[in-house]
Order: sequence, then structure tokens, then C-alpha cells
Amino acid sequence: MIDQTIPLPQLCTGMARCVREWILPHINDPMARTQAQILAVLLDGLPSALGSHAADAIARNSDAARQLLATLEETTAPDTASPSRTIDDLMRENHTLKATLEDLARTMRERSRDGDEAARSTLIELQRFFLRSLAEELGATAAEGTDFKSLTEREDVARRD
Repeated sequence: MIDQTIPLPQLCTGMARCVREWILPHINDPMARTQAQILAVLLDGLPSALGSHAADAIARNSDAARQLLATLEETTAPDTASPSRTIDDLMRENHTLKATLEDLARTMRERSRDGDEAARSTLIELQRFFLRSLAEELGATAAEGTDFKSLTEREDVARRD
């Protein structure tokens, strides 16, 4: 993982620009050109299409990570709370918490190789957390609809607001 994240609006703008400037000029097939143009438009609208449901899901995930760290009593959760609570801030906070959990998992993995049963138990608990977290992320994505029609409708609503 990297320690620096690119704010979502700038990331999406850069990706859309890349499609327009570096991919579109080299596409000859009309259908592929249309699809690339649609992709660029979707990338432009993605930050505004992410609503409070995304922020709530990220915050819930961070709360679960913070709670697990407190329960394990191996370390204290880093204080990363942000007063602005933008999606970018929440993603940075979530990244910091998960990086702390990953470091703890590495330590527990090494200790469990030496026969430490408590470390093995902690490692299993950490694995369960990461699997739950992944399932929640995938479930939220599947539930909110990631097909073209749903994304386009959300983008239209976000632009009208």
C-alpha cells in the first residue's frame, strides 16, 4: 500500500483526461470510441454520484476497525478522525486503521509461527475482520447497483442537485 492517496475528484478527472487524450485518439472502431467516450463521462461524474451511503459505509468500516484494535488491546487506534468527514478524509482514516491492523497481523503471524497460541487466536480474529470488511464492501457495491444504468441514473440525480 502507498501512504499517499489522491483525492477522488482529482483521480477521476485524471482518469477521464487519460481516456480522452491517450486512448480515444488511437481507437478506430466506432463502437469502442463510443464506449471510451461514455467511460470518460462516467469518470467525470463519479465523485458527485458517490453520496452519503458511501461515506456511511466507509465510516462504519473504520469504526469496526477501531473497535477491533481496542478489543485486542495490542495497540491503540490511531487518532485519525477528521472534522470535515469528506469521502477522501474517511478513506484516508480507513486506510490508516487498516494499515495498523495489517502491521498487527504481520506481528501475530510471526509470533504464531513460534508457537504462540494467543497470537494465533489474534491472527484468526484479524483474518475474520478483513473477510467481513471485504464482504461488506462487495455487498454494498452489489446492493447499490454498479451497472451502467444505475450509475448513469445516480450521476443524473447528482448533477440536478
